[in-house]
Amino acid sequence: MEEAVINSTVLIFLAKIGRLGLLQIYKKISTTSVVRDEVLNGKEIPLKEKDDLENFFAQHIKIANPSVTLSLGLQSGETSAISLCKEKNLSLFLSDDKNARKAAQMLSINITGTIGVILENLQRGNLTKNEAKNILQLLISNSCYISTEVYAKAIGLIEGY
Repeated sequence: MEEAVINSTVLIFLAKIGRLGLLQIYKKISTTSVVRDEVLNGKEIPLKEKDDLENFFAQHIKIANPSVTLSLGLQSGETSAISLCKEKNLSLFLSDDKNARKAAQMLSINITGTIGVILENLQRGNLTKNEAKNILQLLISNSCYISTEVYAKAIGLIEGY
């Protein structure tokens, strides 16, 4: 799989359910120090998940900062991550933030989010259909908002594999 730049949302959601390993389908993952600090200093993450995230950052994520930050009208983490994508010419951005996804799309950056990571793992045979469905339920029960429409579409895609 290709290289990706990751934003905080995907990291936080997967850490909350103990499934950071799903990100190992990517050859290389980069993010910025702004995103790292946002994730590791966030109040919504319990200590166990923070330890998991710190270990994951140390082992799997390259920290790089863009020399120029684009003016996108987003929060600093999203802006720095999208700027890094553009500067390093990386074509995949991992985020669940609606506004960040729109901005990346306008800049011709491919986007996927937590559900996309689950579906990619399913497609590669790393998850069964039941495991993928259970992960979706875990996300919902751990404060990850998934609209009814997106949930129905995700279930349909899972069933289609």
